[in-house]
Amino acid sequence: MSDDRQFTIEDLQKEIEKELGLPEGFGYEPPQSPDYQKSQNGTEEDRVSRKPFRINDFDCPRDREMAVFTHAKKLSEYVFVVTEKSPKKFRWSITTRLQNASVDIVENLYRANFERDEDVRLQYQKNAGVALSILDFYTETARTKQAINIRQMSIIARQIAETRKLLNGWVKATKRKPK
Repeated sequence: MSDDRQFTIEDLQKEIEKELGLPEGFGYEPPQSPDYQKSQNGTEEDRVSRKPFRINDFDCPRDREMAVFTHAKKLSEYVFVVTEKSPKKFRWSITTRLQNASVDIVENLYRANFERDEDVRLQYQKNAGVALSILDFYTETARTKQAINIRQMSIIARQIAETRKLLNGWVKATKRKPK
């Protein structure tokens, strides 16, 4: 499952859009500043543009919530889409466990976010990390049993890695806060 290539968030978004059957560039577009629009060459009509199409369910993290939440939600959504097409013989075993583990991640992140006690917050963050590891295990098992294909497994693995990186950053920030 290890891959030497480096993936950006944009690459990950393109893979998800491709898997979900969405048209290219369907997702989030960052807002353009007025300075950027003024700097474009062309007539005044060319510089006037419509607002970019946005999916409000998963806005840019700085607009609504931390990036770890956005990535965990996208991971969970992707797991549900992928497991929708898995064979019926795995529906009540591995696919259900995949779905539950992905939801547990988001649940523990929200519980940690609303907790004011640092020790309890760290425990919920730790539980989210454990749920990420469990999801990784179930993903490998689902691939072995051919409930998902290798491409879907690699996308989930990259999303898990990105979410884990963001979660570890949040844990470090929580530990650094003075009491």
